[in-house]
Amino acid sequence: MLIRELMTQNVITTEEDKTILEVRELMRNKNIRRLPVTDDIKRIKGMITDGDVGRSEPSDATTLSKYEANYLLSKLRVRDVMTKTVITVNDTSEIEEAAYLLYTNKIGALPVVAIDNKLCGIVTDSDIFKAFVDIMGFAKTSTKITVDASDQVGVLADVASIFKKRGINIISAVTRSKGPESAEIMIRADLTHGLDVIEEIRQAGYTIKDISTVKGNGK
Repeated sequence: MLIRELMTQNVITTEEDKTILEVRELMRNKNIRRLPVTDDIKRIKGMITDGDVGRSEPSDATTLSKYEANYLLSKLRVRDVMTKTVITVNDTSEIEEAAYLLYTNKIGALPVVAIDNKLCGIVTDSDIFKAFVDIMGFAKTSTKITVDASDQVGVLADVASIFKKRGINIISAVTRSKGPESAEIMIRADLTHGLDVIEEIRQAGYTIKDISTVKGNGK
């Protein structure tokens, strides 16, 4: 799945010369936590979050009045507090790259840029979680069959052929390594009218390590 398929396209942005007071009100009114900072042709210049805004505000221990505090925030500019080195992802990249960047850099969102390096969207950790749920078929009622694949070549193809012969559609299939000589394949399918396929897999000589059923919400 490409980033452009799950990113939010209509991105609310701000500019470097906006005041922190303006950005704070924008975030509150739009209920957003982060804003890409762009120039007049939508090139990424930085990123500002609600955390950045919060750290810019006077502490609760200050003797400043509300009006004095707001006056100071009206003088502080986005460029003064934004993160200038921004990690981005291309709209033609796969979601695995976005997931890796979010995880390794411990951030919650990535601005998405097109070939011309202009902002065209934003992808968040929540978008990645949703994509993972969709890809794995968790939203659908299904049975997960975990097959031992240790030191065996062609297990997925062989097991998939059993499903094919029975006319059973595989919702998802994942191979997971559990060590140098240990691996397993997790196949998820709707077995409402085909539970006996499990026995066929056993008769084909494969060890089934686990069977579980998930009732999805269909969304």
